[in-house]
Amino acid sequence: MTRDGRAHRLILRGGASAGLGLAMRLGARVAFVLIAAKLFGAAVFGAFSLAVAVVELAVAVGGLGMKRYLFKLLEERGSREQGHVLIDAGLLVTAASVVLGAAIALAAMLAPPDLLAAQTGYALLWAAPLVAGQALLDLFLAATRWKHRMRYEVAARSLIEPYVGALGAVAAYLAGYEIAGLLIGYAAGTLAALAYAAVGMRLCFGKLHLRSFRVHPGGLAATLRATALPTATDTVAGFFHRADLYLVGVFLGETAAGIYAMARQFRTPIRQARQALDSLLTPIVARTLTADGPVPTGAAIASATRMMLAVQLALLLTLAVGGQPVLAWFGPEFAAAYVAALLLGAAETIQGAFSIGDLLLLYLRARLALWVTAAMIAVHLATAVPLIGAYGIDGAALSVLIAIGCGAVLRRVLLRSRFGVATPLLHSVGPLLAGCAAAVAVLVAHRYVAADSPLADHVAALAAVLAIYAAALLVWQRATGETLRLTGFRTA
Repeated sequence: MTRDGRAHRLILRGGASAGLGLAMRLGARVAFVLIAAKLFGAAVFGAFSLAVAVVELAVAVGGLGMKRYLFKLLEERGSREQGHVLIDAGLLVTAASVVLGAAIALAAMLAPPDLLAAQTGYALLWAAPLVAGQALLDLFLAATRWKHRMRYEVAARSLIEPYVGALGAVAAYLAGYEIAGLLIGYAAGTLAALAYAAVGMRLCFGKLHLRSFRVHPGGLAATLRATALPTATDTVAGFFHRADLYLVGVFLGETAAGIYAMARQFRTPIRQARQALDSLLTPIVARTLTADGPVPTGAAIASATRMMLAVQLALLLTLAVGGQPVLAWFGPEFAAAYVAALLLGAAETIQGAFSIGDLLLLYLRARLALWVTAAMIAVHLATAVPLIGAYGIDGAALSVLIAIGCGAVLRRVLLRSRFGVATPLLHSVGPLLAGCAAAVAVLVAHRYVAADSPLADHVAALAAVLAIYAAALLVWQRATGETLRLTGFRTA
């Protein structure tokens, strides 16, 4: 088998394994979103979504970049016990997370009512203690990954946390917690996953040698300084991915935030397609870069971009056909999320495909990747307020699309100017042309198949659209001799 064939097969096999876990998690997410829509309504779901978005951003800060940096600490520990390295990391993460959780709770209690709605403030008070739980969950699972025990990550994140969370929310609702029910479910899922991850870490590392552990303030301070850049990167990225929801909550209120949060849920399959590919793509990019340099690696990444674009466009077309009836089924108030869901899906498609180039920036000059994200935040904040004022939640989603498009352009400029990596503009034209042809079919389907039509009509419309998309891709490949396979990567 050729080198390209081995790389293509290995990356797809790793992506399939990761995709299985993501598919299980997606099933739980669908169940949770359905529970939120049918039992709790848009306003409660909006307050919950805003609170969780604040917690997730705090976790990005309080986690201190340990999801990645812990590997470096363990590899470079010298003669120090592995367990002591983990305890050091746990102390730092716990301290940072507790401080952030306390700050969130204090802000929720002191914020004036015209700035923070009562229901959102109540949700923040419930959610603030979970910052430490989520940050430690990330840390424990990172430790098990260092031991190459992926089953703990898959079970904790894809099974225990989401499914216990869904069951907990239903149980809380039946017990009469009609406002706090979603957060009770979130807490139950977090604590159950954290307990499982702690057991998994203990089984992976054995004794942590607690009796011989001593706190070394100088060592902790040095670790804190070393994690500054990973923490800044995670914080900036975390803020960008949640800023639109914050702005909708501030300017439009909890109900609009709930509808917009539902639109954000519908982009999840598109995002998870990229996450599945990342499981093996990231280390293989590093290996290819070390062996061949940036220009050949850039060409290999371009093949991954084209393949990912083809996959994500198929998912975006599925959303375009089926999103409207599904949203209407969740509840009439959520039907208004359809356009926003489409715009966010398009943004996620651009980000998922063209941000693969960030791997080059991260390995060659990490600060450039940070500046790309910072630039996207600046564009988003500059455009979001006027667009939200003019178009509501659709304006928020359009702002995200504009910011991600600008980030893709900036990333391309940096790769060309700093490292000589220049992929021809027409490299991804095949999937884009096929997507345009199928988009015309989507418009025709919307003309003849209404949102309240029978399920069989929507299934037939989706099958026709995807068939047109696949046929257009095949025609392009036959006419040009191009391929959607991964090429240029090194597996060894």
